[in-house]
Amino acid sequence: MNFITATLELRSHHPDEITVHGITYSAADAVIPATDSRGETRFRLLCYSGAASKNATFKDMKVGKRALISGHICFGNDPTQPLDIQVSTIETNIPGDMYVNQVVMGNTFFTKKEPKDKGAGKAMFCKIGTTLDNSDTTTWLFLEVPDARKKKLSEYYRSGRNFCVQGYLREYRAGDNDEPYRALVATEFTVRKEKARLTVTTPKASTAVGYDEIDPTPEGY
Repeated sequence: MNFITATLELRSHHPDEITVHGITYSAADAVIPATDSRGETRFRLLCYSGAASKNATFKDMKVGKRALISGHICFGNDPTQPLDIQVSTIETNIPGDMYVNQVVMGNTFFTKKEPKDKGAGKAMFCKIGTTLDNSDTTTWLFLEVPDARKKKLSEYYRSGRNFCVQGYLREYRAGDNDEPYRALVATEFTVRKEKARLTVTTPKASTAVGYDEIDPTPEGY
């Protein structure tokens, strides 16, 4: 499960409902704002059309205004496209300059690319993957950690190891249509403790005899 709560600024409503992930939604394009448009984190918001009051609020959201949205992050096979958010809750009564960007990803794993440290005061980073629920669809992004978490990342990293991470999402695009650099900046992450590997030795061949030889039945038995 990949959860997000963030203040999202609406860019546009889609004119028609769409069916995706097997459900019919109202849809809109929105961003987590940045000082430079190339640094905006883009999303497609999906609001279940059958949720009457929520869907009415969703459709009434104004372009250029922010709303506090919570929901689940989904993604497709095209990394150039924005991530989807299946909207759980909407709060439109917020200050115009409010900023929230909090993500918890519970189905992530380390890849073969080991962490690299850019130096003191700069992030340590590595590539990670995350999958949808019971799905073969995987997306790839970078994990960035500050100085306070570098030692932990170095100790916990194992290729293929699953972990849960809390942080915030950021993106950067050199051009408007380019595939973004997408990163999850971690404030904390946890792993399941690894069990110590047992030393396995090959047992010596048995020297016992008699298993394949049956004695005659003694008289009187």
